[in-house]
Amino acid sequence: MSPDYFVHSIGVIGAANNGTNRELFMFAFAGEITTKSTLFICLVTVSRSTCNAQHQMTVLHSTDKPQNYFLIGVDSHATFVYGFTSTMAFKLEIVTNQIVQNLTLETLWPSIIFLPHAFSVSDQWAVVVGYGFNRSEKKNYAIMECLIDLISLISYSCETLIVESTYLVPSNLLSYNELYELSVAIRDENVLVGIHRLNTIVILKKNQTSLTKTHLYTVTSSSLTSFGRLVGWVDEQTIAVVAYHSLYSSWSQSQIFFYDKNSVSSTSPLYTFPNNQQTIGNQLFQPHFVRLIITNNGNLVLLTDYSLVIIVPVAPINHASMWVEPSAAAFMFYYSPMPCIGGTFKNESGLGPCTVCLPGTRNRGIAYSEGTSCISCSRNNSNSYCSLAALVEFDLNTITSHSQVTSYPESADTTNFDDILLENMFQTDSNFSCMIISPFFWTIIAGAFAFSVWIMMAVIKLGKWEQCNRYRTWIKTILIHTDLIREGQRWVGGLATIAIIILVSFACWFCASFLKRYPIEEVFEPVNFACDSTLINAKFSTGLDLLAIPKSTDAQRIINLLDNQIFNITVELINTGFTCESISVQENLIGTQYANLIPSCERSEWNAVTSITFALPYHYSTIQLNMTGPHWANAVRVCLRG
Repeated sequence: MSPDYFVHSIGVIGAANNGTNRELFMFAFAGEITTKSTLFICLVTVSRSTCNAQHQMTVLHSTDKPQNYFLIGVDSHATFVYGFTSTMAFKLEIVTNQIVQNLTLETLWPSIIFLPHAFSVSDQWAVVVGYGFNRSEKKNYAIMECLIDLISLISYSCETLIVESTYLVPSNLLSYNELYELSVAIRDENVLVGIHRLNTIVILKKNQTSLTKTHLYTVTSSSLTSFGRLVGWVDEQTIAVVAYHSLYSSWSQSQIFFYDKNSVSSTSPLYTFPNNQQTIGNQLFQPHFVRLIITNNGNLVLLTDYSLVIIVPVAPINHASMWVEPSAAAFMFYYSPMPCIGGTFKNESGLGPCTVCLPGTRNRGIAYSEGTSCISCSRNNSNSYCSLAALVEFDLNTITSHSQVTSYPESADTTNFDDILLENMFQTDSNFSCMIISPFFWTIIAGAFAFSVWIMMAVIKLGKWEQCNRYRTWIKTILIHTDLIREGQRWVGGLATIAIIILVSFACWFCASFLKRYPIEEVFEPVNFACDSTLINAKFSTGLDLLAIPKSTDAQRIINLLDNQIFNITVELINTGFTCESISVQENLIGTQYANLIPSCERSEWNAVTSITFALPYHYSTIQLNMTGPHWANAVRVCLRG
């Protein structure tokens, strides 16, 4: 086609011969020969097997100036092509390639001045939106909608859609100005109009010969502009609205918001496109969406500002249409329905992504036998952990809790060794384990034995039992030799000596055992020589020094050891679909510079835990963990080890 041929708009006809010939595909486009200001309509037939194309051009007429708007549309039966310019309207029969109706806009709308900006066709009626005013009133343009009967190509009604408080400059409307663009889409008896200059959409309902406004939504947000730049119907209840996203996105500069038609706000979309499951590849250069088409079957077609085409088909239950990396250079990019990833599900077919599993349910994903639907977790296990987007029924008993928070140890009330010895020599209670190691207890036993011997010796002496005197004399001799108190002068001292020897033996045992409990860093066994199980051979003291105060040589050596100590961080992502391949670690430096760190990573599939360990470059470092992919983590554990 010659470079002076300019294409204004395109309409898809579909299979040739009213849909009976699937081999031949037809579309129409409206154009202008710019050097002559001549308008034309062209029907193109393309062979699916050979890609050969034939076209039929119909010249309409020449104008005195170039056209800024030349709108065409094809009815749902693919019988006629309808067109509107700033001066005329026409109806072309596709089979015969003949103009069957051609009239001026003054004939179509005798009482108003109207500039068509957007056009949508149903089976027997159409809606044109644009800017206009009544001829009998002051020349003050307003946004208007006109209902057209396609059978006779007459206007049923034209009404003001929105009354604005500001004056619309005619020169901005007569020539092309992107800011004043409008969009319109029809579904059954419903009409959706987008006015992105006002961040507004309007929903209308068709009556017999007019349109009734049912909803008007204005959406303002600091991160969104041009809300309503393009609009479309997904089904009778769901609408699609394109807006420009002012925040940085690695996918696109435009975003499609899908809403229930009865609830539209900046925080209430059902889902958006693109999203973390349905991304856009780098080959599309972060595009703006300039055209949006949703077919009768619900498939989505987008045209970008780089003349690239995106096709997103409807995905079945438990599937989502996801980006497929092309193997070669292309201008058309197809999304492919793929099973839902782990932790998600989708209970109806549609364009959107999969939804996270609800708390108490789980889905391991396509690699496991559960399939792609969320199944219930066990409700009888108190240790089961199934939160949002759970892959597995996680057992909390498999996680050991580590707490590094400990109180500073305090010294005992008694720190003098003599006092400690006296306290433990005469300490006892009713506990059997304490009683058998108590010196006081065994001293009492020895004293009772000595008292019994003394009674027996006294009874023998007073009773003058001659036959027992020999034994009494023998015992007395032994006790006199053991008397350490009076140095062998009295046999009673020998009885007391037995108790003293027992007490001293326990004291020696206590001293030796107590001495072995130093230093406390090397003691791991419990106390088995005293009733007090918390007994320690240490006296604690602490003091804080300001770091700015110069340290002694010995103290500075300790400080240097602490400064040179290497710390390792372990991050555990619990119940997650992120694998080692999708995780990287970096140290953020000055500005936008960073240094990649090399972590060690382990993945446990049976409980869906990914563990990443890396060394801190410095004690004061800014570390960033990058997780790439459409996954979630139910919980995160962080451990710092030195």
